[in-house]
Amino acid sequence: MSDEFASQFEEPPIPRTERDLVMERFKISARRLPRYGRLAANMVRDDRVPLDARSAVVVGGAYVISPIDLIPGFIPVLGQLDDLLVALLGLRFALAQTPEDVRLEHLDRAGLRPEDFGDDLRTVRDTSIYLLKAGARRTAGGLRTIARRTGHKLRRNP
Repeated sequence: MSDEFASQFEEPPIPRTERDLVMERFKISARRLPRYGRLAANMVRDDRVPLDARSAVVVGGAYVISPIDLIPGFIPVLGQLDDLLVALLGLRFALAQTPEDVRLEHLDRAGLRPEDFGDDLRTVRDTSIYLLKAGARRTAGGLRTIARRTGHKLRRNP
């Protein structure tokens, strides 16, 4: 009886927007970044990790700190997402080249699970798509506003 009484006063669930879902996943991925950094540092120092795997980690790290990017860093969020994408792909490649026992040891030491890479790569993809769509909508809205205002001025001054 008390459950029925209490349920009368519960708030209905707030509908979640696409933005909410994307940002929630992005925050989860962002919280893992220090773990990825630990994983990279540990793998580079471990002689049991093959040289090509260590090289992939170094190249991914160099891309992150390099001023030359596919998407310039001054573009908010998207400029950092490409860095994250390259770093994650480099680490995933490195892990695939590393013997399983060593790979699992490194993941465990860093506090990561193998599926975290797939989750975080999907998050980078989905966040990028969402931001590009949102940017396109804003740009289209801005262009419509400019066209309306320009059209009004042209009609006033023939």
